[in-house]
Amino acid sequence: MNQRWWSVLESAQAAVPLLAVAGLAGFSWWLVQSAPKQGQAARPAVASSAPDYELEKARIVRFDPQGRMQAIVDGTAMRHYPESDKLVIDQMTLSARDPDGQGLRAVAREGEADRKTEWVHLRGDVRVTATPPAAGAASGPAPGGGPVQFTGEGLRIDIRQRIVSSDEPVLITQDHSRIQAQSVVYNDLTRIAELGGRVRGHYEAATGTSPAGKGRP
Repeated sequence: MNQRWWSVLESAQAAVPLLAVAGLAGFSWWLVQSAPKQGQAARPAVASSAPDYELEKARIVRFDPQGRMQAIVDGTAMRHYPESDKLVIDQMTLSARDPDGQGLRAVAREGEADRKTEWVHLRGDVRVTATPPAAGAASGPAPGGGPVQFTGEGLRIDIRQRIVSSDEPVLITQDHSRIQAQSVVYNDLTRIAELGGRVRGHYEAATGTSPAGKGRP
């Protein structure tokens, strides 16, 4: 019995170096397969859904190609998400004005903007006010009434083209006019609004001016 046991033990001891060599060979094969091949792009890193930085009481200033200040975005907090390369802004305020004094001002509980702040998407108790150009402006249409205000839960602003739009219900007020629509596209440069869906309310054109909007029933 003892002789058989010692024979088994000696056989196991003899197999240990062979197993070690086999394990080392397998590990080397795994390293070779895992290493990127020549000319082969490395595997992309998995993007994180968490913000990579956060700023408190931050401000972003956007300039046009001529170096003139085009818009200012303020927020109590700004978070950048690398996965979508977007900024999420709490208690957002936007102020924009062109050289003729025609301006846009917007406030919302939350805003989202692209990295270059070329557009912003506002959500939650959104109020956007479009002011007409200053009297005697060198360019642009003549003022057609007072400021136009848009109120809703979701509005989008293209800062470059100065277009306010929404696919959600919106209330539009100007002077004594009050209009509700299911969607809107407003061009701040021409001061023309295209209304979509069910449109109701009343509009009073300013004396001596043409209406600043048109509806699509």
